[in-house]
Amino acid sequence: MQAILYVGHGSRVQAGNEQFQTFINRLKPVFEAFQTHAFIELTAPTIQEGIDRCVQAGATKIAVVPVLLLTAFHANKDIPNELKEAQKRYPSLQLTYGRPFGIHDDVIQVAIDRLKAAGLQEWDHDREEGTTILLIGRGSSDGNQPSDVAKIGRLLYERMACDNVEIAFLAATTPTVEQGLKKCERLGAKKVYVLPYLLFTGVLMNELSQSIQEREKDTETNYILCDFLGFDFGLEAVLEARVKETLTMDVMKR
Repeated sequence: MQAILYVGHGSRVQAGNEQFQTFINRLKPVFEAFQTHAFIELTAPTIQEGIDRCVQAGATKIAVVPVLLLTAFHANKDIPNELKEAQKRYPSLQLTYGRPFGIHDDVIQVAIDRLKAAGLQEWDHDREEGTTILLIGRGSSDGNQPSDVAKIGRLLYERMACDNVEIAFLAATTPTVEQGLKKCERLGAKKVYVLPYLLFTGVLMNELSQSIQEREKDTETNYILCDFLGFDFGLEAVLEARVKETLTMDVMKR
């Protein structure tokens, strides 16, 4: 029997975990397989518990789908290590492991929609002088994610009527959020659209909001905090594609 295991990051903020579950629940009717979820850290169920649920339901094959925006340490190391451990516990179990969303046109469009909802127009012929996008990534010690965030920043610059895009990260690497905010001010930005490139809310989103509020006390720069990406229809299409892809992948080698 085929099962699908959706793996989210996990958050100490329950609202973020509930948003993840709402997101995947909207997709479940598309597939006939047994479907459940797990988290990498910070909350239950764990990946091992998620796999146990699938096996207890009768699954002999599990498609493991990382519900993550970008490839980083969690996708490259943490989840594969958990799957290797599961293979030791269930030697006959067949596992396929999918890809994060990656730099996908539909995800970029959702990011653009969040900027437009906050008041920034798409680029036509003129750019808004003194207007900057500060793109905030989750952050990772893995070099892939910072590189991908920089590429996304370039794509946003090509589409939006800003005259600059800067990037910063909430954890694990630099520039930090504080460094990103200070750089925008040092470059003379009058208006900064702060875009959290996050799937769901959580502690990091709350910390970002607090950082901006503190910064606004000491500057004349106007900061506009955009919404995180959330469970948008465009993202549902990307997740559906990733699930279908994972279902057809080769079984992981032991």
